[in-house]
Amino acid sequence: MRGFSSWHAYWFIRLNRFRKKKEIKKRLVAMSIDKTTAFYLLVVGGYLFASIFIFNDYLAMYQDEFLFIEQQAEMRFWLILMIVPIRYVFQAFRFPGLFISSSEYQLGMLPFSMRRITLYIALEKWVKQFIRYLMIGAIVVLLTPINPILIWLYFFIFWFIEVLMTIPQWKLFQMKWYVKLCVISALLLINIVGTLTGTTILFSVLILIVVLLSNFYWYGKIFTNINWGRVTEVNDYLIWSMPLVARATKTKFKRQRRYNIFLNSATRKKPFSYTESAIYKRLWLQYFRENIELVVKVIGGLLLAIIVLFFVHDLAALIGIAISIHVLTTFIASLYVDRFHTGIVQVLPWNVDSFKRTVNRWVLIGCIPLFIPIFIYSYARFSWHGSLFILLLISLFLFNYIVKMENAAKVLDKKLDSSLKGFLSFLLLGFILLCEINPYFSLVSIGIFSWIYFEKRYFVRKRYGV
Repeated sequence: MRGFSSWHAYWFIRLNRFRKKKEIKKRLVAMSIDKTTAFYLLVVGGYLFASIFIFNDYLAMYQDEFLFIEQQAEMRFWLILMIVPIRYVFQAFRFPGLFISSSEYQLGMLPFSMRRITLYIALEKWVKQFIRYLMIGAIVVLLTPINPILIWLYFFIFWFIEVLMTIPQWKLFQMKWYVKLCVISALLLINIVGTLTGTTILFSVLILIVVLLSNFYWYGKIFTNINWGRVTEVNDYLIWSMPLVARATKTKFKRQRRYNIFLNSATRKKPFSYTESAIYKRLWLQYFRENIELVVKVIGGLLLAIIVLFFVHDLAALIGIAISIHVLTTFIASLYVDRFHTGIVQVLPWNVDSFKRTVNRWVLIGCIPLFIPIFIYSYARFSWHGSLFILLLISLFLFNYIVKMENAAKVLDKKLDSSLKGFLSFLLLGFILLCEINPYFSLVSIGIFSWIYFEKRYFVRKRYGV
């Protein structure tokens, strides 16, 4: 198209998209704000502007705390630099890193350069992030006594890593979920080993070199093996989902899930065997697919909290592990109860025990990313006592899991439960903290495993009348 370059085509789409969003937001303002509300908002705005000066005086009272933050930021610089890339690998599960919607993809189908359009999208993203970091940095410099050079150094590093991770995130988004999980596990392992051995500078430089080399390697293959359907589906949803509009109109923006991580799996292509176990496994798979975002948020949040606490204090790390076991088992039990109130399961009769057995496989898969860093920390913290500590963690997890699943079954059966077992399961988590005093408290796992064994044996005898 003579006289109509790739830039003009891209700018045409961006301008019309901006105008359409602006029109929607104008209607939202007209619907939500009248003259009286506007007057009160103006008063509140003036108060907030005046409070900035009061807030500045208030922050002066915390001079020592800011100096402590500055010292920690200087000391942990290479550690933070080593952790930041993990964020983009996590994002690669849900977001390709470049907002290539169906409109931009259609331009690539026309006689326009897809490489140039992608470059314009990347440049727009980098400029926006630079302006955002510039504004945040200016606010932090104005309001806090932290060294401005340190602040600007951090924000420049964050922006630089944002630029470097654009291509790796784009390519990781196209890969299988287990590849991303392996990358995250490797990065977490490097972070833990680097921190424990005091070689964070070496590993930080190594990670940056690997990221740079991956950019050079993937630059020529940036459009090779791309699932454009999934890319445009995710970006269309992210571009047009407007939370304020959804809240005001009480309309939920839903993503059209034509693609998911289980779509091309080999097991989905095999003939389905209509057995009890296969049916229940498929029902759980469907349920987890519908709630994958919630599951990832909970497991990812617990994982991040545990890793952060590892670097705070040993006692804080043990408290984090104990709380994580409690939260994870409670979350699994709540999902188990919710499964019987959603979809086809709520209207047809099912075998509750079979549902409980088939969920164990998914529980094991969900626990793997959470327990890998915990096991590494256990051996690093307790040396040869680490095996005993790991046995204690496994026994406490199983005990809490069994008790909470029993309580969940009683909730479904509408029976009142005496919370003695639940209280005991929570109380036993205290042995994790006692291991800070003496690692031999881990031997209590023998008693817990014995209880689990005899409880299961009693259940089998009661069920089959043996």
